[in-house]
Amino acid sequence: MAGAIWVLIPLVGILCGMLAIYTEHRQKMAMIEKGINPVEKKAKDSTGESGLLIGGLVLVGIGLAFLVTQLITQLEAWLYLPGFFFFFMGIALVIAYFVLGRSKKKG
Repeated sequence: MAGAIWVLIPLVGILCGMLAIYTEHRQKMAMIEKGINPVEKKAKDSTGESGLLIGGLVLVGIGLAFLVTQLITQLEAWLYLPGFFFFFMGIALVIAYFVLGRSKKKG
C-alpha cells in the first residue's frame, strides 16, 4: 500500500497540471469567441510583484506547517528538509518582492 502512494502522488500532480492547462485554454477560447484579445487582457490583469509576495507567503506557510508538524510528531531528522526548503524559498520570494519594489521606486 505504501508503494502505491508514491505512484499516486506524481500522478495526481500531473493530472492537476493538465486540468489547469485545459481550463486556461477553454478560458482563452471563450475570450476569443467574445472578441476579447487574451494577450491584452492578461497584460492589464497582471499582478506583477504582488505575485511574488503572495507566493512567498504561501511557501512560508507551507514550510512552517511542515516544521510544526514534524516538531509535534517527532519524526526523523531528515524529514525537516521539506519544511526548511519551503520556508526559505518563501523568505527568498518575500525579499525579492521588497527588493523589486525599492528598485522601481528609485528607477
